[in-house]
Amino acid sequence: MTLLLPTDIDQILEDYGHLLKVYPALRERHSIFTDYKRTHKRLEVLFPLKEHPVHGITGLHVYEKYNDAGTVELYSYSWKRIIPTQGIQFSHISSWGNDPHPPETTPQHLQVTTEPHHHHYDPDQRSKRKSSYIRSLDQVFMYVAYYIETGEVYYKDVSSAVDLKR
Repeated sequence: MTLLLPTDIDQILEDYGHLLKVYPALRERHSIFTDYKRTHKRLEVLFPLKEHPVHGITGLHVYEKYNDAGTVELYSYSWKRIIPTQGIQFSHISSWGNDPHPPETTPQHLQVTTEPHHHHYDPDQRSKRKSSYIRSLDQVFMYVAYYIETGEVYYKDVSSAVDLKR
């Protein structure tokens, strides 16, 4: 089992700051540009991204929970539409997490080989999951950066080199 280290915010801003944008209409209290929450137990922050020609104004919502050793115990990285504000199903584009889904309580079609790590890959049906080798915010930014920089549309059947890493 690989230990997951907390996100280095300064490094993320250095590497991906060119993808971020300030939106006056954004009322997100945990935005990287306003007041985000980081303690020794958790990180919660929103990174507003440049506008995508199809997906609109999106952002990466980040949640990391740390254990007593200071490593990541639980994470959720969600790429979603942030303006206008919508419910979770309508704002969802793609997300990654490691919240456990035990086989005895998880339907067969939602079980993944990389459990607990998984990718909610379908913008139309957030409940769908597939295996994922993405385990850090840096990897999520690499994945999403392609779509923000090129304007390409994200489709549920798309895969990436990061997804295919074995």
